[in-house]
Amino acid sequence: MEEIFYLIILLFTTNHIVGQSLDDSILLKSDVLQEQREIKIFLPSSYENGSKTYPVLYVIDAQRYFLNGVVFQQNLVWQEITPEFIVVGISTDPIRRRNLFYKESSKFIQFLEKELIPEIDTKYRTTDERVFFGWEMAGGLGVEIIANQTDLFQGFLLSSPTNIFKDRLKSVSEMLKNSPKQHLAVYSVLGTVENWATESMFSLDSIFRKHPTENIQWKYNLSNNENHYTTPLTTINEGLKLFFSDYGPIRFFSLNEFEQFGGIEKLKEHYENRASRYEISNNIHDDTKHYLLVQAHNENDFKLFDAIVKEFDGKSFIKDYYRQPRWFNRFYGFYFDNDRTEDALEILNLGLDKFSNASMLYFAKANHYRTLGNVKESELWYEKTIKIAKNQNESELEGYILKWNKNN
Repeated sequence: MEEIFYLIILLFTTNHIVGQSLDDSILLKSDVLQEQREIKIFLPSSYENGSKTYPVLYVIDAQRYFLNGVVFQQNLVWQEITPEFIVVGISTDPIRRRNLFYKESSKFIQFLEKELIPEIDTKYRTTDERVFFGWEMAGGLGVEIIANQTDLFQGFLLSSPTNIFKDRLKSVSEMLKNSPKQHLAVYSVLGTVENWATESMFSLDSIFRKHPTENIQWKYNLSNNENHYTTPLTTINEGLKLFFSDYGPIRFFSLNEFEQFGGIEKLKEHYENRASRYEISNNIHDDTKHYLLVQAHNENDFKLFDAIVKEFDGKSFIKDYYRQPRWFNRFYGFYFDNDRTEDALEILNLGLDKFSNASMLYFAKANHYRTLGNVKESELWYEKTIKIAKNQNESELEGYILKWNKNN
């Protein structure tokens, strides 16, 4: 099922980006490899319209997987899960790669370090954040880079990695024992059917677990659903989400979780750091504000609800963010139930200004004045409620009449 989902994403997003330049490329003459290399480049849609710098995803075996990198960039950016980033693809001869990614791996790493990455950083506006994607033997190459060149890439997406022999395992173990200061995020996927690689990946996973390092994120997915040719889809998608895990709007599923996180001050600090890393606004994301307001309401914590509203200009946020009258009715009720009648009425009026034909808000206002003992005003708003409900042929009409009569 997951494979079908990714295929749909691939087809849909390919149609979306077909008008953009997927075939921009440069020919890079490599003294290290003694050959010319075709390097494919995909630039974000906003690249030409500013001076912003971008992270870079380096896709090894671009002849197979360059488009995958582009497609997931587009999809994840659209969902606000990752920032925009440049995709660089390195095509490799299917036969030559067998030497370059193991026996001659030092050569290929030198090519990346001394030639390709400096060329990309010179030609394009890049940050110092680089992500490596490699499949099969290129995944094994990524393991070697992790061990010996921890400053070359900050993220590693390793799909069905092979050739993780004792020398590479030993190097990783020694690197972790030395407690490196560099921050790394490593995500790897292997299918259980890939029995030729399960033992070496078990050893690699054991090494990372034996020497946990605070600044290195290691996640290994041994999947019953993937095989040798489908792991790249999961690896790129989930790996990018791990590497850019601080980009998307943060959400708390309980107030206890929010408290453990550090509350409002820690939340502001998180968005300050996010702004610095991605060259974006330090404003708390609107979705985060929404999640917090809703959670405070759900857990009946009016004190926190009120604090959030005051901290983040919440009434203006409520006015602009919500696109359904039920939210105004919900927050009105929360204020009213906590004896904040003036604030409650303000929220109700904001909703009525935005949804002039929302009968539920008219009915709420009728009940508001009735509860306060203003019979004349309550009857006026009740009449408006009935008129709107009749004109719009609403199924709620009978309910309004029954509730009103019951409470009078």
